[in-house]
Amino acid sequence: MQRYEGKRVVVTGGASGIGAAIALSMAAEGASVAVLDLDEAGARVVADKAGGPSLAVRCDVADPDDVARAFAAVDAALGGLDVLVNNAGHAPPQDEAKTQRALANLAKVMAGQAPDPLRGTSSLELEAWDRMIRVHLYGTFYCAREGMRRMEEAGRGGAMLNITSILGLAGSAQAPHYSAAKGGIIALTKSLSQDGMAAGIRVNAIAPGWIDTPLTQNALAPEMAAVLTMQIPMGRMGTVEEIAPLALHLCADEASYTTGQIISPNGGVL
Repeated sequence: MQRYEGKRVVVTGGASGIGAAIALSMAAEGASVAVLDLDEAGARVVADKAGGPSLAVRCDVADPDDVARAFAAVDAALGGLDVLVNNAGHAPPQDEAKTQRALANLAKVMAGQAPDPLRGTSSLELEAWDRMIRVHLYGTFYCAREGMRRMEEAGRGGAMLNITSILGLAGSAQAPHYSAAKGGIIALTKSLSQDGMAAGIRVNAIAPGWIDTPLTQNALAPEMAAVLTMQIPMGRMGTVEEIAPLALHLCADEASYTTGQIISPNGGVL
């Protein structure tokens, strides 16, 4: 299949994980891909694998000026875009104290005892809250705004896909800032889809469950990863290869009647 023949695709956070899998999958079906990431070297590796006129662009999605510069570079190289995948983000770093409190609470619950406060909110630093919201929610908005401007002006329609999270649907006592940011992306997706309809721009979101990526590995201590995996009815984390095909479908012309939807591949957790 060559569903993306002639399509110009921008993938943010495309140097690794879900973003890289989506970028390479779309390139394999004919797309020219611009891989945007803070990790320019990693983005270049993915762009080289994609082949053709694909390119790598360093971009800090939390900086609106840098986003505008990156999209201008895409314009110069590809002449615009037809598909935008907003995937860039970061996970909270491992917090040993929170991890130990969570594991202790699990042991207490299993023993029939009441858990102690996790203090996920009361111990959250304002700097961590601000950075999380800026990278995820502000970053998605900045990129979506640049993408919408170009798609509206070109008058050919287009597709946008925002990568959010199951924690944006279910919440997280341990990472309320991450859940709030991802929940904001869900609401933004629905608003963008309504705004884009008249211009033929479809906007959807994927809210993955626990997916085995470098981001997840950096965020979870091994003990917590094991506990979370036990809570997945399928008995394992998902893979990026199980997310990319859904992304390809949602951004392809075959999904022409699908917009404003939040789809959560999560192994049965929700």
